[in-house]
Amino acid sequence: MSAPSLPNRRVRAVRHLLAAAVLAAAPLSAAERSVRPADGDGALAAALAAAAPGDVVRLVGGVWPGPLLIDRPLTLAGEDGPVIDGGGRGTVITVTAPGVELRGLTIRGSGASLDQENSGIAVEAAGVVVRDNRLEDVLFGIYLRDAAGSTVAGNYVTGKPLALPRRGDAIRVWHSDGVELRDNRIAASRDVVLWYSSRLTVRGNEVRDGRYGLHFMYCDDARIEANLLYANSVGAFLMYSRRLRLAGNSIAGNHGPSGYGVGLKDMDDAELTGNLLAGNRVGVFLDNSPRETGSSTRIAGNVLAGNDTGIFLLPNVRRAEVTGNDLVENGEQVGIGGGGGDPGANLWRGNFWSDYAGFDADGDGRGDLPYRAERLFESLADARPVLRLFRHAPAAEAVDFAARAFPAVRPQPKLADAEPRMRPLALALVPPLPHGARGGWSRAAAGLLAGALLVLAVPRPRPRRRVAPPARPAGEPRAPLVEMRGVSRRFGRQLALDGVDLEVERGEALALWGPNGAGKTTLLRAVLGVLPCDGQIAVLGLDPRRRGKAVRRLIGYLPQEIALQGELSVEETLRFFARLRGAAAERVEELLGWLELDEHRGKPVAALSGGLKQRLALGIALVADPPLLLLDEPTANLDPAARTSFSQLLLGLKQTGKTLVFTSHRGAEVRALADRVAVLQRGRLVAVSPAAEAALAPPRSELRLVVAAADRAAAAGLLLEAGFGPRRLGPILSVTVPAGRKLEPLVLVLDAGLEVEDLEIEPLESESPDA
Repeated sequence: MSAPSLPNRRVRAVRHLLAAAVLAAAPLSAAERSVRPADGDGALAAALAAAAPGDVVRLVGGVWPGPLLIDRPLTLAGEDGPVIDGGGRGTVITVTAPGVELRGLTIRGSGASLDQENSGIAVEAAGVVVRDNRLEDVLFGIYLRDAAGSTVAGNYVTGKPLALPRRGDAIRVWHSDGVELRDNRIAASRDVVLWYSSRLTVRGNEVRDGRYGLHFMYCDDARIEANLLYANSVGAFLMYSRRLRLAGNSIAGNHGPSGYGVGLKDMDDAELTGNLLAGNRVGVFLDNSPRETGSSTRIAGNVLAGNDTGIFLLPNVRRAEVTGNDLVENGEQVGIGGGGGDPGANLWRGNFWSDYAGFDADGDGRGDLPYRAERLFESLADARPVLRLFRHAPAAEAVDFAARAFPAVRPQPKLADAEPRMRPLALALVPPLPHGARGGWSRAAAGLLAGALLVLAVPRPRPRRRVAPPARPAGEPRAPLVEMRGVSRRFGRQLALDGVDLEVERGEALALWGPNGAGKTTLLRAVLGVLPCDGQIAVLGLDPRRRGKAVRRLIGYLPQEIALQGELSVEETLRFFARLRGAAAERVEELLGWLELDEHRGKPVAALSGGLKQRLALGIALVADPPLLLLDEPTANLDPAARTSFSQLLLGLKQTGKTLVFTSHRGAEVRALADRVAVLQRGRLVAVSPAAEAALAPPRSELRLVVAAADRAAAAGLLLEAGFGPRRLGPILSVTVPAGRKLEPLVLVLDAGLEVEDLEIEPLESESPDA
């Protein structure tokens, strides 16, 4: 489509001048009038026709017929949920005057003609505000044409139930500079189109279940910030524009025929910074961007995780700067169309690559060897995309093995990152939608996307047959599900794991026992594959370091602290994670019943008790039905009744054949659930025994009480008599207490009427930051 002609630009300029004149002539004092259903169907149209510039017409409840024409600057405000129904004909509301405000209305029932662009609201004037409305069963939602300086904020828009190509656009901005779109929620429409308009701001919107979440063309100097673009065919496609800034967005699950999270075509000086791109077919797609000599494309500080391909470039891409990003377990980190391209044409520096196999001998946080993307099978698939069907087949691994074994067939590297980072960005810091944005679901989902990758460490898997342990012939010795040999891990000078040898059999429950800092959590994270360790680990024969994604498909992980978004309901949370993990929808219903959460399915997570939240977290870990569960202190934060109930759930899982590896500080819980106990001390495995025979000495802590000077001697005598053996450290009485008796000394002193001014409790062995 060609750019606007000069005469059209002059016409728009004249319109804007006239709009300013009309606004300047508006009266200083505005009249207000209310229209109610008792006034009759024609009362609304009559009130609009009689209104003077600047008046406020309040529409109170009822269902009102459209279409309506607003041809003077006024405010139409809804109260008590009024509905304006177009009856399936034409455009419901047309605005031709500048300075109009529409708010608080439900607008529905436009016509279905794409040729006539039937809309819920059509705006043909500058400075119009459309906010806090609900538009449903409309072909086009909000259509801005020659509407410079307008604002569309806080609206909910959903289209007609038509096939995707037959739907109109939820929001269309056309020849309208300086428009602001913020905090809108859009579902089941076609696109959000922004064409031939400069200086746009698109902030805090949620767009899902459409074709193009955002579709830009010929729009310079736009800001696209803190949006959630989810489950569309394409998240955002940006074309033929200059100086677009895409920052702090969450873009996930876009898996249509192209399936780009973000596509850049013929873009100059575009910036992508601080975005989360997860579970898309392609995270970022580049085609001839930048296009002009002297311009560049900057991709920095983003998290690209669990995409089929992290970044895909056509061979014509030059001068792209890809720096400081995390590329985490994408099926293919970087692809180049046609297998061509010059690996030195673009800058790659300081990125984290989850498949980097180098080391950091000088401890500066940068790999000592460059990261090179040079897998032979990926190069073949770039040249012949049909081969991607075999990406996870043994043949692909055989091809790459041959390339390593016979350097003569090794492909040309796609890229070289001379300074790869050793640690990823903190995924939890990916910005959600801004505080105060409408649509709590949007903020919650953005947080969940980051939390899912951080807590579960599992990208969105491709549909595939679930891996199950092979059947064991009668009489054959049991083969372990998890094998660990010489597993060691050091944090600086501290040895967190020291040569651990351990096996976990299929179907058993193994407890890890020991004080804080013993290495229990570190060992769980090593098995999960998110913490590199020396030695060997195998889960069903797979090495987590080399086959991390395949291993994590076999594992459900329940950390001690899991961040759940309070705005989402129980059912929404489970369905979100089911979609992320590629699980069937029926699995959600099954878990809601088994976890006894069915009656709570509609409750927001924030309203749940601690026990119900932990059940929901267990459901998240089980959503893909993994054979192995890793649980870190699963009952630590529960009251006694919830703890007992949750332990019964875990016992039921064990009886179904699940393999459990868990940590706990509660001896009774370990004896009730575990088959064996592995005791760790300072990173060393010191004993493995049946749970019934294990000596489960509770870990100890130091409790320090600051007692008033007048009561100090009496308090020391009480503690000594009770067998706690207090030590005097100036004003402090220090006692050593087991885990189950941490507060007994405090209660003893307070019950005696003695004054405690302060207290502090600390494990006797401090835990490493990553333990």
